[in-house]
Amino acid sequence: MAGTWTTQNKALPGIYMNFQTNAPLSITPGDRGTVVLLQEMTSGKVGEIYEITALDASQWPKEATEEDKFLAREALKKAKAVKVYNLGTGHTAETLSIALKTLKTVDFDVLCYPYPAETYAANQEAIKIWVTSMVDDEGRYMQAVLADFAANSENIINCAHAVKLSDGTELTNAQTTAWVAGVTAGAKVNQSNTGAQYDGAIDVIPRMTKTQMEESVSVGKWIFKVDSEQNVTAVYDINSLTTYTQAKSKSYRKNRFIRLVSGINNDITTIFESQYEGKFNNNAEGRSAFKTILVGYFLELQNKQAIQNFSANDVTVEVGEDSDAVVVTVAVQSVDSIEKVYMTVNLS
Repeated sequence: MAGTWTTQNKALPGIYMNFQTNAPLSITPGDRGTVVLLQEMTSGKVGEIYEITALDASQWPKEATEEDKFLAREALKKAKAVKVYNLGTGHTAETLSIALKTLKTVDFDVLCYPYPAETYAANQEAIKIWVTSMVDDEGRYMQAVLADFAANSENIINCAHAVKLSDGTELTNAQTTAWVAGVTAGAKVNQSNTGAQYDGAIDVIPRMTKTQMEESVSVGKWIFKVDSEQNVTAVYDINSLTTYTQAKSKSYRKNRFIRLVSGINNDITTIFESQYEGKFNNNAEGRSAFKTILVGYFLELQNKQAIQNFSANDVTVEVGEDSDAVVVTVAVQSVDSIEKVYMTVNLS
């Protein structure tokens, strides 16, 4: 089991992790790349899940239309796999609730709900509550991409822009969530999507001035820009978080940082539960062995340039309050991408 903790009062064995940034965020990292797409379908049965990849589309229902497949293809421009959850036609809040219950035991990185806020705001709020609970209560770190939803949450990416494709198709903000979910799921823990190119897109809808872009980014909106060569790229790889605290600093608005936090949580939980839970004695030798495993994992993250300035001394494993508990403290410093350059050129 996993989740966050305040006091040492957990009933079940497991890894309970908190991430704080009031001080500098002082095994092999797992793969990413899977999107769950909550989508209405004209074929198949409500509640079915079809796993689609760029190389294997065999799970689509035989009657699936090109329209049914469109958003999955957009997500697969960057994602490794898309799990399409069939919402049927004219889905309701109850249909969504059933879907979210099912997804509690489905592995994925990013949830996509490609429907407009003006019609489905209540469903968007329900998804936000569900994702927050999955992170805080279940220890399953993930993000969701929603359209025009100012969630003020590091777990929700607010897609507030749209694109035009090379064949003339004009997407809505809601449809564009599919690509954003794909590029988010496909990015590694040491990778930013700032400047990521939307393959097949030739324009943005609507075009924005620099001032409008600045205003959008300041309120946590994911937007695009287009250059003179018709290249469409992501302006800034951020989520919808706009309120910062000592424990949750401005770093949390950056999706690269969230991928690092998510990766650490999910990797260590998986490693501990599958290989080591119950296999260490809670004595000096056992705690030292567990520390060695953790140090190896974080050194691998450092090798991938996801963290920096890490040493074995940054990990401590101490006795907890119960005889079967230990308290682990890890100090790591995340690596960000160069995304802002302040330059002065002196000419003589």
